Amino acid sequence: MWPGEGPELAEGPGEERNTPEPRWELRSECHAQQFFEAALELRGHGQLVDMTVMAGAQRYQAHGVVLAAVSAFFCQRLACGAAGEVDVDVSPLATPRGWEAVLDFAYTGAFTAMPGTAGELVAAAQALGAPRVVEICRRMRGGLEGPEGRSPDEEQWETLRGMEELYRAGVGCDLALTTEGETFRAHRVALSCGCEYFRAMFCSGMREARQGADPLPTLMAPADLRLLLPFAYSGTVAGSWAELLAAAETALQYQASGLLALCLEALQRALSPACSLDLLAFARAYDLRPLGTAAQAYALANFDGVAQCPGFPALPLAELLALLGSDELYVASEVEAFEAALRWLDADRTRRLPHAEAVLARVRFSLMGTRELRRVRAADLLAPPGRLYQLLVAAVADEGPCRVRTPAGALVICGGEGLAPSLATRRPTPELWFAHRFRSGVGLVKQVEWRRLGQFPDGPRFRHAAAVLGNMLYVLGGKHYYGDSWQRLADMPSARSSFPAVGVAGRIYALGGSSEDAYCTDGVQCYDPPADAWRPCSPLPAPLCGHAACTLDGAIYVSGGCDGSSECRAWLLRLGPGGPSAQLAPMLEERAGHIMEALGGRLYVAGGLRWHDGGYTDQLACEVYSPGPDAWVRLSPLPHAHVGGASAILQGELYVLGGYSQETYQDTHLVHAYQPGRGRWLMLGTLPQACADLRACVLLLPPALRGDPACLMPPHGTGQPLGPPHRMGTLPPTERGTPLSPTWDKARF
Repeated sequence: MWPGEGPELAEGPGEERNTPEPRWELRSECHAQQFFEAALELRGHGQLVDMTVMAGAQRYQAHGVVLAAVSAFFCQRLACGAAGEVDVDVSPLATPRGWEAVLDFAYTGAFTAMPGTAGELVAAAQALGAPRVVEICRRMRGGLEGPEGRSPDEEQWETLRGMEELYRAGVGCDLALTTEGETFRAHRVALSCGCEYFRAMFCSGMREARQGADPLPTLMAPADLRLLLPFAYSGTVAGSWAELLAAAETALQYQASGLLALCLEALQRALSPACSLDLLAFARAYDLRPLGTAAQAYALANFDGVAQCPGFPALPLAELLALLGSDELYVASEVEAFEAALRWLDADRTRRLPHAEAVLARVRFSLMGTRELRRVRAADLLAPPGRLYQLLVAAVADEGPCRVRTPAGALVICGGEGLAPSLATRRPTPELWFAHRFRSGVGLVKQVEWRRLGQFPDGPRFRHAAAVLGNMLYVLGGKHYYGDSWQRLADMPSARSSFPAVGVAGRIYALGGSSEDAYCTDGVQCYDPPADAWRPCSPLPAPLCGHAACTLDGAIYVSGGCDGSSECRAWLLRLGPGGPSAQLAPMLEERAGHIMEALGGRLYVAGGLRWHDGGYTDQLACEVYSPGPDAWVRLSPLPHAHVGGASAILQGELYVLGGYSQETYQDTHLVHAYQPGRGRWLMLGTLPQACADLRACVLLLPPALRGDPACLMPPHGTGQPLGPPHRMGTLPPTERGTPLSPTWDKARF
């Protein structure tokens, strides 16, 4: 539970939830394309075709329900029962070329017309009652103004929706499945295109393919048919996490690959400590190795929460041994691994006691400090002089391996400024580093293994902004060096520093900051990466600098900062791209130079500075904002000042890196992580060097960068040169800001 105050408390991993379990509505975006690719293949092989259309001297085989979804003419024929290998002559209504255009549109969603044929095609589409084809022809002929028409992919979705309407109305259904006294009607071609199981049933010479119009008994459960049939027509599925897991099991049983992929992707995105155990068991039961790897990686990274779940004591022995024995196990202290092992053993001590030695052998007692070992020895299982006590003594005497965590996403830091090696001046840096591994040593000793990623192409910078779009890092603005000389790069409309930038909906937004002309500005500018162009947006409600921003559910949130009077603010603003801003509940504490990140549908703010007794002082208070109740809750305070630090979200935790202390005016090299599930801060290690006004993000890096030891940071103080930087590609256009005012220099951001 949260250790703070407030109206809203988060549940622990083992507590009952009062809120209903969330439900998801999912759609496979590639379903329509795959559906009609399968339909075209069936039509090419003459399988499940039930209409032969004659146009002039040509004969065309097709599926009646597909034609009925785009043509009122064929829909009427289907409703009248004209299906089952019937001939339909459209020669009085359309030319062969006009009919072929409608036929191709029905299966591909694409429509092309040769010069001089538009009139012929329009006449055919009108006669066959194909309004979408008529509309396309009108646009092609007249160059209509307004929004562009649908893409072929969107047209395929429209056709699929038309088929779904026919299915729900029972029009043209040529299949009746009976099970447990219930009857389910559908179209054979639709089920064959939406599910491999039905395609094998109706297209591979099985007895069911020759069943005819008589009801077809099946051993499938009604619940399975209620899932598979609608998915074939819509590519959608809805349900809670448990229902999606059951749907994935059904998809595996009946070889519905599209449904399976959709469910598994959603299940992995919605992982929680309790759900990870269910998903791990599911993956092992069906030998889904990539899924099992993902579930195990989540359980290792969130082991403390997993160990508190009600289902943890039921974990199979092999799974427990794999988790406890992994180098990737993430625990704040090895005592947490021991307590988890003890909880598992105590759940059924009589039967599990023979496995105690194997279980406790996976606990790395050598990584425990003196105080932690005292806690361990208090357990009755380890009372001397038994075999388990001897195991403990031997493990402590032996130097065991440390825990080494290598997240899939790499924590990247860029820029910043700190003391020069001479300690006489401050110097900005052009370097980019990434955290390759996190090591847990004896007791609370933690280390970060940093590797050099590259450097800015145009020199060092600090007080800049950074944003990530599509796994690409964009760096904007900032300051190059101390003094009154500033350089403005051409592509940024206005120079600025001490501002945040966020990426949302494929655009990057630069918000406020300090400029050449003003201590604080309210200007908002948007960068469009494909067009490589900037445009102005609606300004902030007030000029700000030193504020923080992030995105949540497609909206931009801005918190705190300093206004034109140099006072720190507590406000929270929500900005919708292209829409008006809204002022929300203010933070419980004023702050500027802080960090803000979105995690688990909430906004977390930490650190910064505040105005107190006539001067700036460190702000250690941390808070979390919930959009639903529009309320803030206090969290555990930061253990160390991080004014002008960097932040990122990695493996469900809030990382705060670097910065400085306003009270001591010293830079920090510490890396802290906040664990929402335990409401605590952990110190995970240090930066390559102490610095402030840096930025951080998480990127997926190429495997070559994660395995090249030449990129390792040299030992501190050795003076050894670094390896050559890895090329990152061209950074987007950036700019530098203007010198800060004397008042702002007090706070150094």
